Amino acid sequence: MSFDDSTYEKIGLYIDNQMSDAERTAFEEVLKNDTELAAFVDTLTSLESVYNEDTWNIKSNASAEEIKALANEFRADDVVALSQKIRSIQQQKNTAFPKKRNKSYFYIISSAVAIAAVMTLFYFTFMQSITASEAFEQYHDWSTLPSFVEKGVTDDNRVKAQALFQDGNYQEALHIFMETAKDTTYDPKVQLYIGICYLELQNYHEAIQTFDELRNSNTLDNHKAYWYTALVYLKQNNAETAKKVLQTLVQDTGNYNYEKAKELLKKLE
Repeated sequence: MSFDDSTYEKIGLYIDNQMSDAERTAFEEVLKNDTELAAFVDTLTSLESVYNEDTWNIKSNASAEEIKALANEFRADDVVALSQKIRSIQQQKNTAFPKKRNKSYFYIISSAVAIAAVMTLFYFTFMQSITASEAFEQYHDWSTLPSFVEKGVTDDNRVKAQALFQDGNYQEALHIFMETAKDTTYDPKVQLYIGICYLELQNYHEAIQTFDELRNSNTLDNHKAYWYTALVYLKQNNAETAKKVLQTLVQDTGNYNYEKAKELLKKLE
């Protein structure tokens, strides 16, 4: 996005309400036919509710929604083009604009670049932050669960339970997995399915208890309990407890979903 000097001058006059009625009417006609220019003017107009012209800081009463909306208006190419424009103007020894208009002109291009820089700092706080519910939807992936399907094996109840689970029939799957657990030695794979069935059935207490038992077991998969316990808390919209579990998880790089846990923690902060 880039405009000539005359257009920037008109933008400044328009935003500062320094145009005559005839000039304003003519400029608004131009805006109707130039969607890119209109979008740019709308974005700059919104600076007044978010940005402090004198100190170049976000206004203390600016809401997160306002900041997010403004950040969405700025793209990388906007910042580059405006930065180049400022450098070009700074190299000029003289200006063709009257002093009064010069302030508006420099305010527009300077504030646009400055606000874009501030948006970069606020990006991870506002643009990438997600709620606990959103985190659950983004990060739960039951397709990564272990499979009991083996070539030539057709009479394994775990395979039947897995099929029911994949069809979303969690109650029946849970019943079969529970019966299987009674008849065999402790199987961490079965316990993962049992815990998630409880989660999907909104029996969160039993889900947590199942994953606690897995974590305290001497099996090779016991570390997976941290990730699935965190998902249970996210499902309950309990971000704070989920973060505590994830913080424990990332203390060991060998733990299941270590990288995802680090990523998720940043988004939940």
